[in-house]
Amino acid sequence: MKGTAGDDRGVQAKAALLAEGWERRHMTDPDRAAEAAEMYARAGYEVRVEALEPSDFGAGCSSCASTVCAAFVVLYTRKSPPKQSTQEAP
Repeated sequence: MKGTAGDDRGVQAKAALLAEGWERRHMTDPDRAAEAAEMYARAGYEVRVEALEPSDFGAGCSSCASTVCAAFVVLYTRKSPPKQSTQEAP
């Protein structure tokens, strides 16, 4: 389940990133995050890999937060802006 700002369970998406147009993709271990980040970048996305913090967890998930924070990261993506042409008009 994708956590959203306001859920009381699971990992919450960071509201500030959502407001900037980022979409939470998934939580994974750092090695898999690198692979996924490369895949998303090749598909034309900007990628952010965010470390987890205990405050990212809802109230219903506080007991496992410190363990998960040490082992996982969250990937966020957003579409890259279109590249501007570097050619000048004649």
